[in-house]
Amino acid sequence: MKKISPFFVLIVSISLSHSQQYNTSLGIKADYSSVNLGFAELSVKHFFTEQDAFEINAGGGQRFIWLQAMYLRSQPMVKEIDWYAGTGIDAGHWSTTSGGREDVPKQEGFWTGINGAIGIEYTFDVVPINLALDTGPTFRVVPDFKFGWNAALAFRYAFRYRNRR
Repeated sequence: MKKISPFFVLIVSISLSHSQQYNTSLGIKADYSSVNLGFAELSVKHFFTEQDAFEINAGGGQRFIWLQAMYLRSQPMVKEIDWYAGTGIDAGHWSTTSGGREDVPKQEGFWTGINGAIGIEYTFDVVPINLALDTGPTFRVVPDFKFGWNAALAFRYAFRYRNRR
């Protein structure tokens, strides 16, 4: 019997699987960026076609609020694992307090930027839980131009979960 190339098996399995594993997922996402502090936020990912999705992440804390919108294109790898890539924008508002001191001025500002992401996600076969890990560049445009790198881990509940054939 002839050997079957692992590359051939990968190409065939990708071409036979065309649908995403869920329609919408909701959960939390924790990320770290070299441009700013790490964030923990509410994360929603929704597929509007078989491969195209929007992901919205919103977070906040005592001194900031933050929102990110991403367009992602997913491709299946194996039964429960997809890889994805995409781009999006983020914006936020931060402020510092004077700590009750009158000689220290309160500072606040707005930032916005452009993000890229490439990642991998796994949806459990038995329960509708989705884990995602992604990384990519981030460019701050306002208030000044900065370049950084972002890494994130998401844990979401997958609604309308369906098994792949």
